[in-house]
Amino acid sequence: MSRSNDFEKSISELENIVSLLESGDITLDESIKLFERGTELAGECRKTLETAKQKIITLTQAEEENEQEL
Repeated sequence: MSRSNDFEKSISELENIVSLLESGDITLDESIKLFERGTELAGECRKTLETAKQKIITLTQAEEENEQEL
């Protein structure tokens, strides 16, 4: 599975977790487990976004350097 698909899947799962937590229809133990999973997913998504950001910066800098050489 591609990194993009992983990101989309993680975001979807995170949205589901938020909905469940907001519903208030689950036990405290379930809430804690979901919160822990949500925290894990949020960290993974943050890392993916940071990697994407760095790639964009690198590509943009390379493009700017190429334009300056012309």
